[in-house]
Parts: sequence; structure tokens; C-alpha cells
Amino acid sequence: MDLDIYYPYNIPFFTDKKFIDVKFVNNDDHYINIYFVEGDKLGKLAGIVFSHTGRKYRFPEKSIVAIISENNPHKYQCFIKLINGMKYIYP
Repeated sequence: MDLDIYYPYNIPFFTDKKFIDVKFVNNDDHYINIYFVEGDKLGKLAGIVFSHTGRKYRFPEKSIVAIISENNPHKYQCFIKLINGMKYIYP
């Protein structure tokens, strides 16, 4: 088991779901929040990436997430349909 891999909050790693590997890199001076998008609405918090760091995640297959920055919490920075093996760099 790789200890550098994170799983979204409230999704246990031992479920029988298919997961994809992605990496988020935050080059901003503020942390970013990653939220699930469920239909047209913002879902639950999936993870946090602190400033000037990167994190490897395993998300459920076909996940769509929204990135929201700490310095502007009422504005969506972007929506992403996650693809296996991709690295997402903010900003």
C-alpha cells in the first residue's frame, strides 16, 4: 500500500468501486478545496490541497469535481471530469 495516495473523504479504500489515479498540484499561496459535483449541485468535500504542494488521489471512476480556492470561497475556479493518470495543476 502506497502511503502517499489519498482517498476522498467518506470513501473507504476497501470498497468494490473502480478507482482512477490523479494528482493535484497547488502552486497558489492559498489552499484549494476539491468538491464532488453531483448533477447540477456542489456535493461533499472530497479533499484539500495545501499551498505549494501536490497530492496523489484515488477517486471513483467517472468523478466530476469542482475546485474552490480559499481566498474566493464563493466562486468555482473550475469543473473537472477526472481522467485516469492525469496531473491537474492549479493555477
